[in-house]
Amino acid sequence: MTADSSRINAITAHYGREQTVSEWFTVDQRLIDQFGQATCDSDWLHTDPVRAAHESPFGGTIAYGFWTVSMMTYFARQMMGSDYPEGALFGLNYGLDRLRFISPVPVGSRIRSRAALLEVEERENGRYLVRVEFQINVEGVEKPAMVAEWLTMLVFPT
Repeated sequence: MTADSSRINAITAHYGREQTVSEWFTVDQRLIDQFGQATCDSDWLHTDPVRAAHESPFGGTIAYGFWTVSMMTYFARQMMGSDYPEGALFGLNYGLDRLRFISPVPVGSRIRSRAALLEVEERENGRYLVRVEFQINVEGVEKPAMVAEWLTMLVFPT
C-alpha cells in the first residue's frame, strides 16, 4: 500500500464510509443573541422574541443562517471527534460549495446534523481536499434547514 492510499484510507476511516448523524441540540435564544452581538447584527427576526411573536411569519424568533452554518463545526466534532485523521498534521477550512438555507430554524427547536463523505482529492505537497455533505435538520420538519458541501484541506507531512 502506498503512502497516498494509506492516507486516503485514514481519511475515509476518520469521516466514515456511511452517513453519520449527530445528537440533537436545542437552539437557545441566548446563543442567538450572542451571535447577533458578535456579528453586530440586531435584526429583530432573530433578537426580539416579543416582536417576532406578533410580526414575523414564523411565530417567533429564528436562528441566523450563518449561526446555523457555524454549528457545522460543533456537529462535525461530535460526529468525527476533535482530532484529525491518523497521520494528518492539521486541517484548514477550505470553504463551502452549494450552501442553501431551505427552511428556518425556530428558536426553541432542536436541530441535528447529517454528514456524508463525498470525495477525497489528492493535491500536491501532502495535501488532501475533503468534501463532506452536511445537512442541518430541525426536529419534526421534513425539509432540511440547511445543506452545504464543506471543504477541508488536510495536510500530511511530506
